Amino acid sequence: MKRLVLHFLCVPIFMSAQVQERFHDISNQVIFSTPGVSIQSSKFVSVEFENSECLTDQARFQMEVEIAQNKAIILQNNPDAFSNLGGGTVMFVDPYQPKSGLDEYGYHTLQNQVDQNLTPNNQLLDYNCGDRTYDWATGNHQGTDYILWPYPWKRMDENVMEVVAAADGIIVNKRDGHFDQNCLNNGNPNWNGFVIEHADGSQTIYMHFKKNTLNEKEIGETVVAGEYLGVAGSSGSSTIPHLHFEVRDSENNVIDPYTGDCNSMNDNSWWQVQEAYAVPRINTISTHSVATQDVDCPVVENTYEKINFIPGDMLYLKLFFRDINHGDTTHIEFKNPNGDIMYSWDWVCDWGDFYPTSYGFWEFATDNTWIDGVYTITATFGGNSYETIFGINTELGLDDRENSILSVYPNPAKNTINVAFDKPIDSVNVLGMDGRVFSQQNVTSKQAQINISNLPKGVYILRIKSGNTVEHKKFIKE
Repeated sequence: MKRLVLHFLCVPIFMSAQVQERFHDISNQVIFSTPGVSIQSSKFVSVEFENSECLTDQARFQMEVEIAQNKAIILQNNPDAFSNLGGGTVMFVDPYQPKSGLDEYGYHTLQNQVDQNLTPNNQLLDYNCGDRTYDWATGNHQGTDYILWPYPWKRMDENVMEVVAAADGIIVNKRDGHFDQNCLNNGNPNWNGFVIEHADGSQTIYMHFKKNTLNEKEIGETVVAGEYLGVAGSSGSSTIPHLHFEVRDSENNVIDPYTGDCNSMNDNSWWQVQEAYAVPRINTISTHSVATQDVDCPVVENTYEKINFIPGDMLYLKLFFRDINHGDTTHIEFKNPNGDIMYSWDWVCDWGDFYPTSYGFWEFATDNTWIDGVYTITATFGGNSYETIFGINTELGLDDRENSILSVYPNPAKNTINVAFDKPIDSVNVLGMDGRVFSQQNVTSKQAQINISNLPKGVYILRIKSGNTVEHKKFIKE
């Protein structure tokens, strides 16, 4: 089939002091189209964050003094406290996890690595010989930054990223109660978090926590690998909610826990399982009423998500990427309520070399040729497929959507399907892909059992309403 290539031109735009969004051209290779469906505009947006001094030399020295004082007190109370850790080689688990029940494709990106080039002032080198790091006039980034993405302030507000201990150890420093919505990288020493010492004498530093979310354990108590420490925030010297994870060996030398050709600090990985340098993924696929993206710090973002449209509305598809590289292909297709492909296209990223954090959007004008019902959008990227739905003249609706904990099981189902939510449910509707309501059940608890025995075999949607929150789940009737 003949391919149509659509080009959209754009000029880079800088949005705020803390976050810079650069808008780039997109060349869409249309594979299949039907009358009434076409891309009106599209953009790829690379996202960059202000970087500067994380901790001043004075603040770092003060932290080390505090740790030494804390260790002395610990040993006074228990002379065997550190020897009881057992010694040996320490290997880390990932120092973060999603909150329980989070139903998302992804929730973070890895924005910055340890700077291996110790010459400051924009002389950059990460462990993999790239430049995913930063420095400043007098120093270098000494840790790894895991950033909430997309909607970092909204996800911080919802406690999405939990920080966990990377290995067993003893708490040798703890800070809490400091302001956690900072928008400046200025060496601010008032961060919330932990420092943990491990069996080999190494230490891990966890910074920028959301205040009042920290584990109740105090200095001198032990933690185990994977134990909850707190929630990622923006306390201290920070411009965006994230975890800064830093490693020091027993001699206080900086360690980069990732092994690679350009890691000159240590020979081996410190991870039990080291994540790949590039993790190509779509964290979120969603439809919206506008292309606008909130970037003001520290405002909790309005997502502008919308999933029910009326002919004549503008529809914006957004894909929020982690680790997209030059030459990577994203394949996208729309299916109508009958399951037929109505529009499909490829987009090849041809801007720059590598973007840890980015998004793209595509604008469509709906009209009366878009039949009523529920549509499916599928995007394929990095070897995986990602799906979302939207409706034309349906009751899908989208009120105040939150990162809620929702379970629907079994799926597929034959006679009954169970719904469990983390808040009281008002009603559960069963919708067909054409948008028709097959049943409605009022509920007064956090659980519901829906009788689907009379439904024909096929694909359906559960619409779960709780106060101002509406969630949707596809299920298959066998």
